[in-house]
Amino acid sequence: MSDQQPVTIGSGDPKVIKGQRVLGVVPGKPAAGEEKRPADDEMAMVWPHLLVRHAVAALAVLLLVLVLAVLFDAPLKEIANPTVTPNPEKAPWYFVALQELLAHFHPLVAGVLVPGAIIIGLVALPYIDRTAFHDPKYRKVAVYTFTAFMVLWIVLTIIGFAFRGPNWAWVWPWEEWHGEL
Repeated sequence: MSDQQPVTIGSGDPKVIKGQRVLGVVPGKPAAGEEKRPADDEMAMVWPHLLVRHAVAALAVLLLVLVLAVLFDAPLKEIANPTVTPNPEKAPWYFVALQELLAHFHPLVAGVLVPGAIIIGLVALPYIDRTAFHDPKYRKVAVYTFTAFMVLWIVLTIIGFAFRGPNWAWVWPWEEWHGEL
């Protein structure tokens, strides 16, 4: 078979393209399906429509935060003393659930195995739930697994943040702590 094949483009004469094997060229039509273009009334430009809405929403949130900052004082404690560690010393809110796990389990389990299992489980979840549908009502395994993970993590965060007192003892948030353990 020769590398030179005659190719007809449009209604003209066949042309020979050297070194190319072309099955056919059909000008003006997509390779598969019909060309779909939205009508002018279906299109909305990003500027100004979308960006103005985003700017208005950002300004509204900024105004709300400003009003809340002016009306309410932040619950600050005394000035930090680098020589005195508060009891209990709590992690930032996004690590409090992990700190709560560390209070109940061995550090290897709570600090390495549980977070590693969570990460591996969330990475493997799309391979376990192989449903072709994207609607959440058909993705029961993914929805229930992720919901259980989130509920457990939020409960551990709330317990570690609001219910832990000196020496990591259980304290109701509405009770004042008196004395040491």
